[in-house]
Amino acid sequence: MSKEDYRDKIEEHRQSFENEEKDQQNLSRVSRMNKNGSPNKKPKKTKRKMPLMTILFVIFILIPFSILIYFLKFYEPGKSIEEAEKNTSEQVLEIDKSGNKTDAAGATGNKKEDDKAKKEAENQSKKDAEKLAAEQKATQEAKKAEEARKAEETRKAEEAKKAEQAKLAQQQAEAARKAEEAKKAEQARKAEEAKNAAKASTHTVKENENLYRIALNHYGDGSEATLAKIRAANGMSSNTVMVGQVIKLP
Repeated sequence: MSKEDYRDKIEEHRQSFENEEKDQQNLSRVSRMNKNGSPNKKPKKTKRKMPLMTILFVIFILIPFSILIYFLKFYEPGKSIEEAEKNTSEQVLEIDKSGNKTDAAGATGNKKEDDKAKKEAENQSKKDAEKLAAEQKATQEAKKAEEARKAEETRKAEEAKKAEQAKLAQQQAEAARKAEEAKKAEQARKAEEAKNAAKASTHTVKENENLYRIALNHYGDGSEATLAKIRAANGMSSNTVMVGQVIKLP
């Protein structure tokens, strides 16, 4: 029911109330005329209207209650205005006829609505609690996953550090080994050179050798200067040598 229809209903009841007051005034006037000596004149018969309390009950209680029941039970957003007004009128007529039965039905409907709202509230509370529990569980799982990830990163970092230290130790050991080998090789080379030098500093004259051939083999030079150096080192006055003679080679 629209606001305009509601205002029209109120206006109709107001006019009815005014008409009833006028009828009461006319009735009182007729009664006074009868008392003043006009017994033969019959008072005008008036139809009895609805009492005031009934009008007030219909205006302030029955109609709003009917509207409330309509919106709770029969209102559908897809219906047209004509259908809604028709259903509302039918509902008002049923309420007027049924009286206490309608009140009981309305109370039952209100109770059902309250139970439904209570059930929906409980379901919503349950859903909210389940949602909150799921969020808390997801938060805990995310926290555990983050802790596990950090622990894994720490473990990998520690393993990488140990591997780096082992690699560095291996490289140092390899370098020390190579240095030791190089040192030993250098010592062996020096010993070999010393041996060769000691061996090359003297020469035992073999058969068919002379001083010229010895100088040519050891120095690659058989000049007189080289021969003179060999003669001076051995205190020789000539180039004559003997088989088995040990000659110093400066």
